[in-house]
Amino acid sequence: MARLELSGITVAYEKFTLSNISFSCNGGDILALIGRNGAGKTTTIDSIMGLTPLQSGDIRYNGQPVTKVNEHQFKEKVGYVGASQEYYPNIRVGTFLRVVAGFYPQWDKSIIEQYLSSFSIDPSKKLSQLSSGMKVKLSLAIALSHSAEIFLLDEPTAGLDPIVREQVLEILERLARERDACILFSSHITQDVEKIASRVLFLVDGTIALDADMKTLDERFVKLRMDDSHLLLKQINQKGVILNDRTIILKNADATPEMLGLCERAPLLIEDVLIFLNGGVHSVPAD
Repeated sequence: MARLELSGITVAYEKFTLSNISFSCNGGDILALIGRNGAGKTTTIDSIMGLTPLQSGDIRYNGQPVTKVNEHQFKEKVGYVGASQEYYPNIRVGTFLRVVAGFYPQWDKSIIEQYLSSFSIDPSKKLSQLSSGMKVKLSLAIALSHSAEIFLLDEPTAGLDPIVREQVLEILERLARERDACILFSSHITQDVEKIASRVLFLVDGTIALDADMKTLDERFVKLRMDDSHLLLKQINQKGVILNDRTIILKNADATPEMLGLCERAPLLIEDVLIFLNGGVHSVPAD
């Protein structure tokens, strides 16, 4: 069973620092990275791929540190879809795939052909003729065609129509379930996260603000719809944040019996927790 571990990963830029990122992903896990733009999602994935130099920390694959010596062997086991799909524009898809195949000893031609057909990608087209969504699908097809054990996917469903999005999510679920693959993906589409993720890593300003199993979020937070009592509104907002229309979210431990008695529980969403961890978007109305 594959295992990916990050320990104390720090990446520093002039105006942003990804700080002390630590987590692990085992075979069968589907981890979602979510956060605001600039929170560090892409930097985290790029650091694992060696595309961003580390200031500190280490990355381990099956217990062994990933170094310059074994980086190539590690990447052979990684299915990667980056945030930007930049290819040589005048090469035809089929030619490009023959080049890519040379980098992967376990490349499976029959599988890539299956995904090209499933994703409606014409191998005779030039890469410049592919839309951004088609380029994402091509990257996914490549990632799925060389017996990878770890999948690193930065916004894999961005730009895809709803039917293909569902298809991609089903593929990722099947990889985790049937192949025991370790899957780490970032997404702004919280519905996708809620549909397939087993764990969620909430990034806030370059740090992991919360690492939680999807099943335990309802045990950590409560979302309440209030009456129009201004006093209650102020009391709740001392420990929670207002979402909208007198709806608030707070930690379960901070919800008093009075609050629970006077408010109606509402379904908790991933985006609610993200807003809470970022400090909310509203303030208490003035007296």
